[in-house]
Amino acid sequence: MDGLSGAASVIAVVDISAKVASLCLQYSVEVKHAKSDIERLHRKVNDTKTILEKLQQLLDKQGKTQLPTTNTLLGPLQRCSQELKKLEATLQGKLEPSGRRKAMQRIGLRALKWPLTSKEVEKTVHNLEIYGHTFSLALQVDQTVLVADISQQLDLTKLPVAIGAFFNSHADEHNAQCLPNT
Repeated sequence: MDGLSGAASVIAVVDISAKVASLCLQYSVEVKHAKSDIERLHRKVNDTKTILEKLQQLLDKQGKTQLPTTNTLLGPLQRCSQELKKLEATLQGKLEPSGRRKAMQRIGLRALKWPLTSKEVEKTVHNLEIYGHTFSLALQVDQTVLVADISQQLDLTKLPVAIGAFFNSHADEHNAQCLPNT
């Protein structure tokens, strides 16, 4: 995944998660009996959105060479996007008023029903948690590599230097001399 396609994928998933969070909020106002499921799903979608926004900021700041593991997240990003699109379609489809619902609204009755079962909500929340862990682990791997590189660079600065020696010079290769304390 190159930098631009990765950034575009993250932006697309952030956008979808914002739409799903908005739909969850709409349902929580209009549907009373599924409030805990709606709130749980809303929180998890918002958490996923926050993680992806931070990932987007990091990808924008860092080059693809500095975050190689994070740049391989195209597959998980696409699956997360598909899951959120499916959820958005399910929620949006039930929000749009049908003929029967329009008639009930005219007489003052609310007939909106939460379209997901508790089991479906649990599965979606679980899947979003897995995606969040995947994104976090990729960032941790990249972070570990960067810390190891910094540590190696610090170790190299502590090595003694032979004044007057040229790097990779083989001029005195047959008259080997050791530096003191090496």
